[in-house]
Amino acid sequence: MSSASASIQTRALECVAEKFVVDFAKISGVTREPWRSQQSKAFYRRLTGEFIGHSQLQKSSMDEMFVEAPEVTLAMLGQLCQRVAKKHRAMVKVYESVSAMAAVSSRVAQGSVETRQQLVQVQQQLAQRVGKLEMQLNGTDLMHLGIVHCEQVFARWQAGNYFSFSPAGRCYVALQELYWGAFGDAIRFGTAAQANGLIEQARALAISHLAHDVNASARTRHYYYEWLIFPSTPAMMESKEALAWLGNDCDSEHQPVSFSTTQTHQGVSLGMPRICSAMRLGSAMVDEIFI
Repeated sequence: MSSASASIQTRALECVAEKFVVDFAKISGVTREPWRSQQSKAFYRRLTGEFIGHSQLQKSSMDEMFVEAPEVTLAMLGQLCQRVAKKHRAMVKVYESVSAMAAVSSRVAQGSVETRQQLVQVQQQLAQRVGKLEMQLNGTDLMHLGIVHCEQVFARWQAGNYFSFSPAGRCYVALQELYWGAFGDAIRFGTAAQANGLIEQARALAISHLAHDVNASARTRHYYYEWLIFPSTPAMMESKEALAWLGNDCDSEHQPVSFSTTQTHQGVSLGMPRICSAMRLGSAMVDEIFI
């Protein structure tokens, strides 16, 4: 991965670190899910090399490591939870994966008592971490937290931080930043009125930024491919891989706009409007991610 694209995709985007740890936990245990595409798998492997180390990858495939050396994988997961993932949503998802592993540890760990004990230990550590984060959130001005985070994310979009993605891709990336970060925490822990207010703020900003990026009004309609075109930059292919990985879990039927935006190598979903405005595109994407 080039240093320029790495800084854009794995450093500037806070959601990448959070989602990576969640995916690492999924793939390590019985809840593993297949990658939707080679693009997603390739980008995840790049991130694994960055967050864990290329030398470790050379020793063994991560797909095989849990079976051959589960204690090593669990130790890696514990370290990732300490130094990489920071937010409540990621910690909860990792906890759920580890709990699933612990529930069937006798089968997964092939009878290893040490591995079962290590699973329980990691599970307890995660539970403590989740509890601590929830205590912090319950004592926070959630509305202020969400507003500030929302403004920060869209300020980065306006500053050109997401330029290597397509216009629709920039919107998806911004919303993923919100989903995995403090904004998402505020929505989940706040009141219904607070959550609705934050979502509507994100919707308005998404629509305005999309319109600005195509130099048109929010209601001006464009053919769908204009929203999905990536700018020609040295980081274009890696940006496509990053977007495919970020949207790996998108469902073509229930999230047609997000699916079409992220899984560009698979074609456009039937539910993706062929002609749409910034208002329609941005609003639909907000609904798919948050509602």
